[in-house]
Amino acid sequence: MALIADSGGIYALYDASDRNHRAVRRAVEAESGPLVLPSPVLGEIDYLLRMRIGVEAELRFLEGIESGALTVEPFTQRDSVRCRTLLSKYRELDLGLADASVIAAAERLGVRRILTVDERDFRAVRSQDGEAFVLVPRDERSAGGKK
Repeated sequence: MALIADSGGIYALYDASDRNHRAVRRAVEAESGPLVLPSPVLGEIDYLLRMRIGVEAELRFLEGIESGALTVEPFTQRDSVRCRTLLSKYRELDLGLADASVIAAAERLGVRRILTVDERDFRAVRSQDGEAFVLVPRDERSAGGKK
C-alpha cells in the first residue's frame, strides 16, 4: 500500500530532534509500499532540510530519491485543476500548492493514507468523495497500528 508524503512528514523523518521523528520513522519503516512525494513538495522539503538541519540532510534526502526509497510523483494537469479547486474551496486554511498537491496526487493514485504531522490542514480537507484521509502516523497509532 502506498503512502503519500507531505513536507512536514519528510522533515520529521530526517530531523532526529523533531518531536514527531520517532513516530514518523516507525511508520515509514513499517510501510510495505512506496513512499510517494508529489513533485511540488520537493522545494519545501529542500528548504526545510537545508535551513534547519543543513546540507548533509539535503544530500541524504536526494540519496533516498536516487535509491528508490522515495518516489517522486509528477504534477499533472489534472492535479493542477484539483489544486486550484482545493485552494479556492479551502482558502481560509491558506493550504498552499504543496499541501494541495499531496491531496490531488493521493486522489489520482487512489491512496487514502498521508504521511504528515500537519493535522490542521489535512483533517479539514475532504477527498472528492467526501471521505477523510488517514493521517500517518497519528491515525494508525490511534488505531493500534492497523493499516
